[in-house]
Amino acid sequence: MTFRVAILGAGPSGLAQLRAFEAARDAGADIPEIVCYEKQSDWGGMWNYTWRTGLDAYGEPVHGSMYRYLWSNGPKECLEFADYSFEEHFGRSIPSYPPRAVLRDYIMGRVAKSNMRQHIRCNQDLNARHCPAPVGQGSVCYQRKK
Repeated sequence: MTFRVAILGAGPSGLAQLRAFEAARDAGADIPEIVCYEKQSDWGGMWNYTWRTGLDAYGEPVHGSMYRYLWSNGPKECLEFADYSFEEHFGRSIPSYPPRAVLRDYIMGRVAKSNMRQHIRCNQDLNARHCPAPVGQGSVCYQRKK
């Protein structure tokens, strides 16, 4: 049986996990088959901003906890990817509490610098998961939004 990994969500945490697998592969490790299921049409997780409310084009509720002019309430140093600094991305030092758009740009830059995109499946709605007692056995049911 082939070992497979499902990552739920392509926000900063899901992207960090994808990057960890990518780094392990680059170091010569044999990594499992990986698929990251993202409900939205783009990666970035909560940092994706939309003005839309109500239902999306697929009849699903729009969940948006961001607003246009949001600023981070935590220092960027706590949000930084271990192998990709804000200074590397922007080419200079930036303030510790950046606005939402700056954080999203940084996250998008990290994705662009890697091969993570090949593992991300956008517009995938997770319907169910089943994790029985034996480790290594389970299933994920998803549906591509049409």
